[in-house]
Amino acid sequence: MFAAVLFSIFAFTVWWSVRDYARIQLNKTYYLLVRVCDEETSVSVSTQVYLSGGAGYLIKKGKQDHVVISCYYLERDAEFVRRNLTDKGLSVQTVEYASGDFELSGSAAAYAEKVCSNVETADSNARLLFDTANKLERTEISQEEARAAVRGAIASLSGLRKSNEGGFFERWNAALASAERKGREIASGILFAKDLRYLQVQLTAAIVNAASLFG
Repeated sequence: MFAAVLFSIFAFTVWWSVRDYARIQLNKTYYLLVRVCDEETSVSVSTQVYLSGGAGYLIKKGKQDHVVISCYYLERDAEFVRRNLTDKGLSVQTVEYASGDFELSGSAAAYAEKVCSNVETADSNARLLFDTANKLERTEISQEEARAAVRGAIASLSGLRKSNEGGFFERWNAALASAERKGREIASGILFAKDLRYLQVQLTAAIVNAASLFG
């Protein structure tokens, strides 16, 4: 009789834990203009891209290294710039950079809504940096206006990070803290569009890699 009761309790516990489940679908897709390189030349290519006005942010996609020149939200925008650069003799590619679905189970499932909220905030700040970089490049805004936008993004990320409590957010918070440091660094001197694009891509990379950063 005791064994039967014990089994019933165990069965209920397992059933209840299965109910604590959430599937996260971020549905974030970006289009990166990149130069593809191997690991041995990635640092030099990153430097070349940055010095020529690109973000110079290095990501790994599959087995290849990609140095990001810029990041777009519509494929046609990325393709337009790619064609222009190709016509000038530069070897560049457009690659899709998208988030994947992932699952949270057990106690982590309770954070599902907060995970999505964090990603939306990071994405909004990345878009703000994208718009600011374009306006700065076209001289539509002043240095001080661009600096205010960067500082606004830093404040937003800092507030977000501080609201995330517990070990579940440790890796994600580290990514936010890294972006904050980069933001403070670029806001301390003369702002260039390429620096804003670097920070935009840094946030974008965190979003795309959210599955490995949460939990």
